[in-house]
Formats: sequence, structure tokens, C-alpha cells
Amino acid sequence: MSLIDEALKRAQEASQKEGKKGETARPWTPAPLPDAGLAKRRALVRASLRALAGIGIVVVLAFLGRLVWNAAAPEAPPPSRAAALAAPTAIPMSPPVEALPTTAAVVAAPTRLRPTKVAIPEAEDASPGVVEVPPPASVLDDGRTYVGVVNLPEGRRIELGGIVWSEEEPRALLNDRIVATDAYVEGFTVAKIEENRVALEKDGMTIYLVLK
Repeated sequence: MSLIDEALKRAQEASQKEGKKGETARPWTPAPLPDAGLAKRRALVRASLRALAGIGIVVVLAFLGRLVWNAAAPEAPPPSRAAALAAPTAIPMSPPVEALPTTAAVVAAPTRLRPTKVAIPEAEDASPGVVEVPPPASVLDDGRTYVGVVNLPEGRRIELGGIVWSEEEPRALLNDRIVATDAYVEGFTVAKIEENRVALEKDGMTIYLVLK
């Protein structure tokens, strides 16, 4: 047992000696120094950001100042009418006027004939294409007799449709309306109703309507 113990001790001592030799043989390395280029780059980036921020502030201030200046500046007055009239305007050049022919060469223009009034004969059966023109007021003569209908100005008319004769209460059918004496029809007064005619008065004039 003593031999084994001694051998173990010797081996342990030998290993400790080799470990100490290895530690003394390893070279010493210093701690890494900080990178100087990295610090310069970081400082350059910070300076660039500060410069850009300053430029942005200057641009914003200049824009705001421009707006304030435009708002405070007075508007230019519009040009007056006198100045507009005084401004020269371009006059278009007209083509040269040819000489007028002499009076001997001038042909007299034909005179225009005035239209003449043509009397339209009255007919009971008018065609659909013919428009009946009402006669003027001067046609209504005092004491004149009309058969069945009388045309008045402005397209009005009085038409006699029938007579119901009675000595006490005679009646007449005028414009599809049964009327008695003293009634008004288109401005006329029914003055008298006889067996075959009706007397109408207006403004001292009397006309008569007879049955067809």
C-alpha cells in the first residue's frame, strides 16, 4: 500500500508541476482597446441629423413668414374704367372699298306691290283647312239681320239655336243657353224675343238674329 500511495503522490506532484509550467509558458494578451473609427462615425451621424433638423426648421419658418407677408400685403386695385378705355385697341383693317358705279349704271329696284284685301265669301260648309276670321266691329251695322249666328271681334260669336215663343215669357237658345229678355250674352243685351228673331242691343246699336 505504501508503494501505491507514493506512486500516486509522485504522479500528482508531476501533474501539478506540468500545470504550473503551462501557465507560465502562456503569453499575456492585453485587453482590446475601444474602436476610434466607430466613435467618429457616430459623431458624424449625430452632426448630420442636427444639420438636417436645423434646415427643416429654417424652411418651415420661411414658409410661415411668406404666408404672413401675403396676408398682410394689400391687394392691388383693379384697373379703372378710364385706364381700360385709354388702352389702345387693335382696329381690324377693313378691305378696300371698291368704287361705286355711276348713277347711269344703277338699275332701279322694282317697287314692291302692296297686298290687296280679298273678300272671302261666306259659306255654310267651310273646309277643315280654312280658318274663319271674325269680322271687325265696324261690320256690325245698326239694324242689320244675321241668319243663325253673328261673329264678333276677338273670335267671339252669338249663335241662335231656337226660340220658344210665348207672349208672356218667350225664351231663346243663345250659345247653348236658354235666356229671357234683358239677359246678357257676349256683351249684348237681349232686348226682344219675337216668333222668328231675337233683337240684341249694345251701345245704342241693335242687331237681329233670325233662325236658319
